[in-house]
Amino acid sequence: MNQTVYSKIFSSLLVILMLSPVEAKLIKPSMNGEEKEILIINSKRRLYYPITSDGLNYSVQGPARFEFISRYPVIRKKKESHPYNYKLIIDGQDTVHVKHRYRVQKSIKSVQHPKHRYTHSGNYFINLDKGIHTIEIGEGSGLKYPVLIRVLSKEFETMGKKREILSPMVHQNSVKLITDNKEVDYFECTYSIPLQIKAQGKKTLRIMSRLEFSESMGQEESYRLRVKEGKKVIGTFYFNTNRSSVSQISGRLDKVPGKWRSCEISIPKGIHTYSVEVADRDKTVLTRFILY
Repeated sequence: MNQTVYSKIFSSLLVILMLSPVEAKLIKPSMNGEEKEILIINSKRRLYYPITSDGLNYSVQGPARFEFISRYPVIRKKKESHPYNYKLIIDGQDTVHVKHRYRVQKSIKSVQHPKHRYTHSGNYFINLDKGIHTIEIGEGSGLKYPVLIRVLSKEFETMGKKREILSPMVHQNSVKLITDNKEVDYFECTYSIPLQIKAQGKKTLRIMSRLEFSESMGQEESYRLRVKEGKKVIGTFYFNTNRSSVSQISGRLDKVPGKWRSCEISIPKGIHTYSVEVADRDKTVLTRFILY
């Protein structure tokens, strides 16, 4: 993955991070969106676009969070999971390679291809700040069929006053971050040690995160968080950050926290347990959980 940062994208992300997304809106391609496929999912018609060699081009307005919902078509009935991939290019600067692997979701039907089957959805998220941005979606490598994708835009609103700070289910000592002489508790999360959070809906769970920079890392780095409920992947969230100049990690003078980033997931009614893990093997992320 290209580690070039979204310097312009995240310059005013502080404002975005104090907000939460509301209604989702389908975004149509500004170029190469002539070919379409309609899938019937839970008795609802959903419009998808195949990612061909020409790619898909979008012109979008921020601030907003963008969700990329993808599925892979399967011609023969196979029980195993099906891997697929595609790439995102944001503002012509940074290329993100998105990879998913899912089994077939039997209940989905296609209007155009009734004999085809389709995988469960892969969900990928990116936050963009104020202004006009371009998103290019390119086809993946080593695929027999085009990936189908739809892009949703979610605007933001204030979080409100009612909020609850959640702690991971498995007890572990928190890591204290010091900012402006104030201490805030975060919990360490890695690829091999995910965190489990229990939350009751119907509410929104905000995951605050800071990448832990080591001396060997550059000024700017990217990282990914994956959120799962059981075996189901709720979403993979991509962030880019740089070293904070105003915060420090208590007791870890050789480490520097990154500037904070956040993502949100909607909690349905009932009690749910989520696993939060770092998708990058060699990175440590400090996390904080807010339910509102």
